[in-house]
Amino acid sequence: MCRRDTAYRISRVTRGTGVLLALSVIGPLALAQSDSAPVDIGWKRVAGTAIEAGLGGPASGPVRAVWYTEGTGKLLAQTASGRIFETNDFLHWRLNTADSLPAPSAGARLSAAGAANLPGGAPNGLAVSPANPQEISAANAAGVWRSLDGGLSWSGLNEDLPNLPVRKLADRRTAVLADGTLVEDRTGTWTPLAGSDPELALRVRFAQLAHAEVSAEAQSGTTAYAGTVDGRLLVSLDSGATWNEAPQIGGASRATGGITRIWLDAERPAVALAAAGAQLLRTVNGGLFWDDVTGALPGGQIHGIAADRSAGVVYLATDRGVLEGSVPLNDAGPAAAEWKSISRDLPAATAWDVRLNVDNTLTVALDGYGVFEASAPHRSRSVRIVNGADMSDRAAAPGSLISVLNASVIAARPAQINGGAASWPVIASSSQSSQLQVPFEAKPGGFFLSLQGAGEQWTVPLTVKNAAPAIFVDAEGAPLILDAVSGLVVDPGIAVHAGSTVQVLATGLGRVTPDWPTGVPAPLDSPPAVVAPVTAFLDGAPVTVTRATLAPGYIGYYVVELRIPAIVNRGTAELRIVMNDEESNRVKLYLESDLAVQ
Repeated sequence: MCRRDTAYRISRVTRGTGVLLALSVIGPLALAQSDSAPVDIGWKRVAGTAIEAGLGGPASGPVRAVWYTEGTGKLLAQTASGRIFETNDFLHWRLNTADSLPAPSAGARLSAAGAANLPGGAPNGLAVSPANPQEISAANAAGVWRSLDGGLSWSGLNEDLPNLPVRKLADRRTAVLADGTLVEDRTGTWTPLAGSDPELALRVRFAQLAHAEVSAEAQSGTTAYAGTVDGRLLVSLDSGATWNEAPQIGGASRATGGITRIWLDAERPAVALAAAGAQLLRTVNGGLFWDDVTGALPGGQIHGIAADRSAGVVYLATDRGVLEGSVPLNDAGPAAAEWKSISRDLPAATAWDVRLNVDNTLTVALDGYGVFEASAPHRSRSVRIVNGADMSDRAAAPGSLISVLNASVIAARPAQINGGAASWPVIASSSQSSQLQVPFEAKPGGFFLSLQGAGEQWTVPLTVKNAAPAIFVDAEGAPLILDAVSGLVVDPGIAVHAGSTVQVLATGLGRVTPDWPTGVPAPLDSPPAVVAPVTAFLDGAPVTVTRATLAPGYIGYYVVELRIPAIVNRGTAELRIVMNDEESNRVKLYLESDLAVQ
C-alpha cells in the first residue's frame, strides 16, 4: 500500500496477540530489494549448516568416519559427500585436501552407557585422542560428537561443519535433505518440520495414475508434467487424470537418461524445461514436442532448474555449480550459445537446486555448504516492468500498481497516448526501482511506456487489460490477507478458520465506481467499488466475494472480501482470484475446520 510521496516495505509486526500490517519506508518497491541492496551477485548464506534437532547441540548430516592425526592434535572427519574436514580448536572446520581416510583399525570401543548417551544414534566410527584416552570422538548420522569423560557425556562439533545434506528447495526458506526430511530456516537455524518432501506425494500419485516409474514432476493449475526413469516425458491437462507421452524428445523417442527435474512457467504452463542427466530439454507447446537446448553446457549432471520466461534466462544447478544461459522460452528459438558460471565466491561444491524468487533474488542449495542467496544477475542488467503485487510479468490493468526494476524514474508516459492520461503518476523512485500507477483511463492494448530518469530515458513494452488480478505477497511469498473483524494481517503460521471473513489485498482489478482520480489515495469512507465481477476460488471451489473496493487510504491497492466456507478441509488450500477469465497468482492459505478461538 503506497502513499503518493513515500515507498514502503510490507511486513508483519506482532502486537499483543495479533499481527498488524506494517509499512516501513524502504525506497520504491514493496516486496523487492531496498535501495541499499547490492546489485552484483553477492552470494550470502541463508542460515548456517547445522540443524537444531533437539539433540542437546546442533547436528549436521551423516559423517562416515572420524580420526585423530598423531602428534598434531587435529581431528579429521569425512562427510557423506567424501570431503574431509579438519579442526584444531574443535570449533571451526576447514577443508583438508592433503589427508586421506586411514585404514580401519580395531581401536576405540564405547561402553553401553557411552553408546546410550551418544546423540543421534549408533556411531559409524570412533576415535580416541592419542594425547588423552578419555577423549573420544564419534561420527554418526547426525554429525560429529566429542566426549572428554570416556563417553559419559557428549558435545556436538557440528555448528561450523559444512555438512548440511540439502538436496532441494521446497520454497525460499524450506529445504529438503537427502533423507527426505524437511527443514526450515527459523531465526538463522535449520529446524526439522513435520511431513516430507511435498513433491514426493505428487510423484507417487502421478506414478499410479500414469502407470510409470516417475522420477520428476511439476504442476501448475491443471497442467502437469511427469518424467520417468527411462527418459520419457508425459503431460496431463486434467491434473493427472489422463496422460499423453511426448512422441519426440530432443530429436529422439526418449531423452539420453532418466528425467531428474522439471520446471514449468506458472503463468504459461505450456512452457517447461526438463533435465535428463546433462541434457536440457524445452517445450513451448505444452509437451507435444521437446527440443534439446543443452548447447555448450559444460559436462556434469543437471540437478535443478530455474528460469525467467520473459527474459529468456535459465539458471541450472549442476555438478559444476550454478550456471546461467540464454534460452528462448516464448518460442522455439536456438539453444544457448554459451553458459557462464555465476558461482564466484561460492564454495566449490555440487549445486543441488536453484530457485528464482519473486523479489528478484536467486537461491541455491550447495552440497554440504547449505543455502545461499543473491540478486538474480539477469534482473540487475535490464530495465523491466513487473506487477507490483507479485513481481510477475503479467499484464497490468487500469488502476494497477506496476514496478520498474533497475531504473530511477521521475516521469512516465505512453510513447503513443493509449486513450489515457498523458503522464502516469510516479508513486516512488530510487536507484534500484520505481513504482507507478496505471491510470484508470488507460485502455486495453499493447504499447511502449516512455520512462524518464535523471539524464536517462528508457522505452519498455507493457500490456494493459481490463482486469489483471494479482494478490500481494511478501518477500517470502506469503499472501497479504487481513482478518475482516480485527483488521489484523493473517500470519502465514496462523490458520484461517472455517466460516470467517478475510480481506485479500490485490491489484489489477480495473476501473471503479464512482470514478476515482489516478495517483490519489482512496477515501477512508465508502471507497469506490470495482466495476467488473470478481470471483475467487479455494482449491478450485467458488468462494463468496462479499465486496471488492479500493483499499482505503492507499494508491493502487484493492481489497477483496471473502467468506470462507463453513465446512473446509483442515490444512493448506490454494486461493486465486479470477476476473474476465484472467487468473491471479495462486497463494496458500492454512485452514482450520472450525471457528473455535485458538
